[in-house]
Amino acid sequence: MRARALVVGGTGGLGQAITARLAADGAQVVTVSRAAAEVPGAVGHVVGDVTVAADRDRMIDESAAILGGLDVVILASGVVGFAPAATQRSDDLAALIDADLTGPLALLGLAAAAVDDGGAIVVITGAIVDGPIPGTSAYAAAKAGLSSAAKVVAREVRPRGITVIDARPPHTETGLASRAIFGEAPAFREGAAPEAVADRIVAAVLTSERELPPAAFGS
Repeated sequence: MRARALVVGGTGGLGQAITARLAADGAQVVTVSRAAAEVPGAVGHVVGDVTVAADRDRMIDESAAILGGLDVVILASGVVGFAPAATQRSDDLAALIDADLTGPLALLGLAAAAVDDGGAIVVITGAIVDGPIPGTSAYAAAKAGLSSAAKVVAREVRPRGITVIDARPPHTETGLASRAIFGEAPAFREGAAPEAVADRIVAAVLTSERELPPAAFGS
């Protein structure tokens, strides 16, 4: 794969696995996270927060400058929180929506403008879109909104040959649930391996698939 790829959230468990797989396939990869890092397989790293408008512009611009353009953008960042709707605090709700919907939605628009014709954008939303569970109303709403937006953007960029993939993997062993920004995660059964999920997502980029529902990951 001779591609120039940006992985937003590239220091997370899934982001690192995607970066490694892309690099193994011959892609040049730049990663983004809120802190400085050296991600195995990446040729560069940009520090930025998806909830900050100036950072979103900069992560796209600096990544494109490092790589000489962008063929693939993968949005793999996000947070999670757990609370029944009846007890959820407004500030918690706002923080989660900002990180999981508002920021990524704005970044999706920037990516649509920046990716070269014939490229691909992957939005990782998750199986929560298809099967919400109690205590995840905010998280499910944010991911469902992003999933819906991805379908709209896919139609907008189709004339340029750009594929937008809505990836909805099942619970994956990335440790995200243990780092909830509010509440505590329920007991989950053992999740998918990040490497297996990354392999499936990168394969979808190569074959220009438009949607990866949970069943596409063998769930």
